[in-house]
Amino acid sequence: MEKKKFWAIFISAVVLAGFLATLGLAAYSSHQNDQDVKNFLAVYPFAQFTKLDDCSLCHPGGTASGKSYGSCDYCHITYGLQPPHGTVPLNSYGQAYKDAGRNEAAVRAIEGLDSDGDSFSNLAEIQGLSYPWDSADYPGLKKAPALAMNLERILQLPDHSQLFLSNASKSTDNYARYRGVKIKDLLVNAGLRPEATHITVFAPDGFSKTFPINAPDPQSDPKTIQYDVMGPYPFGYYYGGLDFVEYGYDPGYFYDGHRIPDPLYMMLGYLRDGDPLDKGKLVPDPKNPARLVLEGEGPYRLVLPQKIAGAPDRPSTAAPLGDGLDYDGNKDHNAGSSVRSVTAIRVEPLPAGTTDFNWTESGWNLVDKSRVVIYGAINPRKYPVIGWVTNERGYPIKDVTLTFGLEFLGQAEEAKTDRWGRFRAEIPLGEYVVKPMKEGYTFEPESIAIQLSWSGHKMSFTAKPIQ
Repeated sequence: MEKKKFWAIFISAVVLAGFLATLGLAAYSSHQNDQDVKNFLAVYPFAQFTKLDDCSLCHPGGTASGKSYGSCDYCHITYGLQPPHGTVPLNSYGQAYKDAGRNEAAVRAIEGLDSDGDSFSNLAEIQGLSYPWDSADYPGLKKAPALAMNLERILQLPDHSQLFLSNASKSTDNYARYRGVKIKDLLVNAGLRPEATHITVFAPDGFSKTFPINAPDPQSDPKTIQYDVMGPYPFGYYYGGLDFVEYGYDPGYFYDGHRIPDPLYMMLGYLRDGDPLDKGKLVPDPKNPARLVLEGEGPYRLVLPQKIAGAPDRPSTAAPLGDGLDYDGNKDHNAGSSVRSVTAIRVEPLPAGTTDFNWTESGWNLVDKSRVVIYGAINPRKYPVIGWVTNERGYPIKDVTLTFGLEFLGQAEEAKTDRWGRFRAEIPLGEYVVKPMKEGYTFEPESIAIQLSWSGHKMSFTAKPIQ
């Protein structure tokens, strides 16, 4: 099959899978049938699909069983997946909204409050796409350079396919063929800075793993293994017909210990054995229904081969049989360092003077929309966004502040109009909400959502004095 035809079929399958998954998830990002969400978006339509369009706007996260969770996960862990939930906790903004009447009028009534005590009104926070309940998050805060990637853009990078063994300690080992993009290619595309030393990969349930960009090779001690970005990784070996191993792909090898010829890399996978990955969601743990666990591995999974290549072994919980295939603590159990449903890759160290993102609160939005964010020690290529602001008679309005909110994350850039009413910003590719602000004025439109492409973008706003 021709490659272009293959990708056309694949993209169609992913779209269908995403649609079906959305029906099942009922929107982790914000309960779409929730009247409170509708009230908020009716007043601030520009906030849709941003990090404010989320349960975290009104509900706090918390700690359970020694682990920190975002608001959605914490609520479900504390009160269960099904109603009745009991008294669900509120953050300072959520409490103010409830006290004001819990309707559209209440959203407007608390605009002038400073719910988090950081000297910015709730309205200013929302217009700047920052949390009105978090004093550490406020308009104009310098965010680390970030690049948001959707599936279409990821498919434009060189693709890579590899068959390898995922050797687990307690669960089932498996052989699988993943297709995706090498992490090193993803980072180079994002503009990896020379000073970058590590990456941390995040899942939406709070799980994360940190890896060095480079590590000495070869490695021989399983207690000090470093799964690095650049590699190299040794060739793997295939052992077939084992009753304690899952086989999703038959490579047709006829003897145990056959060396798999695929070059192996740390990669971001989007296909497993030819099928799109199921989007991650939280489900009750079969062993402990009071606890939630992540089910699914997509839309993207960080997969990495063994640094010390070897054969599968039984889980540590299985009874030993003495046949040479029992659990061996000296083997490279690489499966435990994989990350399912990847939402973000932080390239470290963060540039001086920049702040981190709150992944326990914004991760599910990215899963819902099949996005992954790379941020930190990167220099992504930027493209121009230009425009102008005039009054109804066509005269320029100077000193209008334009905020560029990277969807799902918050403010990414800011610009001001000059005396001719013109503005210009240079920002990376991605989806943004552009919002004009100046005291004493309203604007038409209130905001503009853009999908920034390589050709840049032009726009205009009309300012109207408040009577």
